[in-house]
Amino acid sequence: MLRDCHTHNLASTDGIISVNPDFNDFKPNKNYSCGIHPWTTHQIENESTLFDQLEKTCSEKKIIALGEAGLDRLRGLPLSAQINIFIKQIELSEKYELPIILHCVKASSELLQLKKKFNPRQPWIFHGFRGGFINARQLANAGLYLSIGEKFNRDGIKGIPDDKLLVETDESQLSIEEIAARIGPDTLKISTYNLNNLLNN
Repeated sequence: MLRDCHTHNLASTDGIISVNPDFNDFKPNKNYSCGIHPWTTHQIENESTLFDQLEKTCSEKKIIALGEAGLDRLRGLPLSAQINIFIKQIELSEKYELPIILHCVKASSELLQLKKKFNPRQPWIFHGFRGGFINARQLANAGLYLSIGEKFNRDGIKGIPDDKLLVETDESQLSIEEIAARIGPDTLKISTYNLNNLLNN
């Protein structure tokens, strides 16, 4: 059963391992997400080839989620270009029925506008959420899941409904149990239920 919503630990057996589109060392009985990270958008040499590669991976069912994908005002291409790349990944998410694991930095309003515009059937997971109470409520009310890692805003946790709460290790050296315990009682149980439920719907 999956417990870790997002990790970069290739050895993980209970998490969704985030990899790049050029990754080709998929192991049986492991779970992966694959996407074009906003930080790498300025390194794209041939966008068409990259998307062909990403779609091939999606179509072969080697992954169970798309991502990391999203928007970042501080790194990568200008936001307008990132939005275009993200929209293409939204379309792949819908086509192959894959949840999106989102990387979003200082672009929540744009993210919510896109969510409203496309009205996706697939779940959106805001990974590494560190925002406050109001931001948490806005995202949760728009239907997003919020995944919490080692660093988080205690006030923000209060704004996340139980049915939208997920937990992740990301790049932390802490275990998923340690991170969940820092957030609160029953966090891992709630998150594990939510994660497996959204993947199976």
